[in-house]
Amino acid sequence: MEGWLRGEAAAALGRGTRVCLYFNGVADVVGYGSLGQTRWRYPHADSPKTALVIVPAVAVRRVYWGKPDGPQGDRYSSQIMQHPIDESFAWPGSPPELGLFVHPDNLAAIKPYARYGFRPYFHTYADPASGVIYPSYLRPLARG
Repeated sequence: MEGWLRGEAAAALGRGTRVCLYFNGVADVVGYGSLGQTRWRYPHADSPKTALVIVPAVAVRRVYWGKPDGPQGDRYSSQIMQHPIDESFAWPGSPPELGLFVHPDNLAAIKPYARYGFRPYFHTYADPASGVIYPSYLRPLARG
């Protein structure tokens, strides 16, 4: 986590991305998340690029996976994921969707993202260092 904070998080702050650290009741860092803006072709592959809100990074420290015991909605992972979703509704310009990328092998993350209303989207990101192609997911930001 320290490497992410010093590298990617610091650079993201300079681009206007919001970065949050999440603490438990004894002031231990449980995880982190971020929220920013991107421009993807939306709603179709041949559409013009449109401003969308994106979760560039979200993670829970391994020691806190599945914690605290109790209902799934009370777990740190649920609390941390719900925060950027809630914040995205107030994003300037009212973008229509919230997006994210997930490692294709991270099945433990894909299932909960679906529970939060994310659906597969055609946009991908190819990591130049690893060659991994990350699929994207979107969820609507319907405002009432």
